[in-house]
Amino acid sequence: MKKKSRGFVCTACGHKSPVKLGKCPECGSWNSFVEVEVEEEINGDINLLSINAPSVKLSESRVQAGIEEFDRVLGGGIVKGSITLVGGEPGIGKSTLLLQVAGTISEDKKAKILYVSGEESYFQIRMRAERLNIHSDNLLILIEQDVIKIRDVILRENPQLVIVDSIQAMNISDIEGSAGNVAQVKECTRVLTEVAKKHEIPIILVGHVTKEGTIAGPKTIEHIVDGVFYVEGSRNDIMRFFRSVKNRFGTTNEAGLFEMREQGLFGVKDPMLEFVTENNTLPLGSVITASLEGSLPLFFEVQSLVTPTVFPIPRRVASGVEYNRLLVIIAILEKSLKVKLGTFDIYANTVGGFKTDDRSMDLALAMAIMSSYLEKEVPAKTVIMGEPGLAGEVRPTVGIERKIIQGVRLGFETFLIPSFFRGKIKTPKANILYASSIKEAREILF
Repeated sequence: MKKKSRGFVCTACGHKSPVKLGKCPECGSWNSFVEVEVEEEINGDINLLSINAPSVKLSESRVQAGIEEFDRVLGGGIVKGSITLVGGEPGIGKSTLLLQVAGTISEDKKAKILYVSGEESYFQIRMRAERLNIHSDNLLILIEQDVIKIRDVILRENPQLVIVDSIQAMNISDIEGSAGNVAQVKECTRVLTEVAKKHEIPIILVGHVTKEGTIAGPKTIEHIVDGVFYVEGSRNDIMRFFRSVKNRFGTTNEAGLFEMREQGLFGVKDPMLEFVTENNTLPLGSVITASLEGSLPLFFEVQSLVTPTVFPIPRRVASGVEYNRLLVIIAILEKSLKVKLGTFDIYANTVGGFKTDDRSMDLALAMAIMSSYLEKEVPAKTVIMGEPGLAGEVRPTVGIERKIIQGVRLGFETFLIPSFFRGKIKTPKANILYASSIKEAREILF
């Protein structure tokens, strides 16, 4: 083994330079460059394989975790030799979910799993395992923060899966700076990626999330890894979303829904029950709509409350709905339908705190506002989908036909969608209504 210099790296922003600089040209930091050195094998064997190598069995390239929602979001399981990053806010359930994955694989498949923790003690992990009812001799716990030592243990034990919790707690003694800084996180990720790729050992990294909702540390580690997934939700809610942001082996923007219980996270088989009122009739100001989360259509309830204001400037409050979207929809309603909403406070909400970027909910929100304003209920078992334009027209959105097919299975009967789809959707069991404008949608519903 021989140490070889790889240049200098700014500890503040990760900028690389072949020579040591006093001031970083990228971020302007002074005296922030440190030399990065790694051990490289001088005469190591280089293993070349043909694209049609018979020794590579693609059917066995994935490790099934045994947790349906987790496997589906990953694209069918954990790919061998992959490096995956799982992020989320503190206390959201990242460690719980991954310990469940480790426990399920080690118990059901009798596979050796290595769980590396740099933040918790053995007894803390053991207590969580007891709560999750995990009792497997194949699940090995390593309490270590030095990535070089972790690498040596991985190569010695040759586990079927490695979980590192968390990458911000890891360090390499040859790199200057404390654990969690840019240089440390990048180099630790590089070393673990090299192990995963060369030895076909899948590694899952846990990453903390900043206030802005991104993985703490350099953004470049998201380019190094094969997949980036987030565990989302609120500590006050029992629902957790496991969402795909980047996935080289599956669909991006895929989402899985979990329910947090005392015994861990459990996949939700019927998401509609969590976000839709259980009774058959909807109250005033409530509308059912659907969002396409990856390949999964999710049905949820949008609520609005329109009440006369006592303030000089009316209030606009949005929960689960983007505030600026609410303002645009109100402006479209005032212009297209000639209604005066300037003397009313308007509150908008999604049941269960569900959040989505799917524009299909915009027409539903507009009709929820009109339902509360006119004090008229939307017909029962009706789903509304579409995006209102600034001129009052209703524009098409993605995945309408898939949502209708799933909606019929769940018991919905009527679907109000953009007139763009007239004659294009063939679902005999559904009563499909078409609207070309906001005005036409109001006339159909009320």
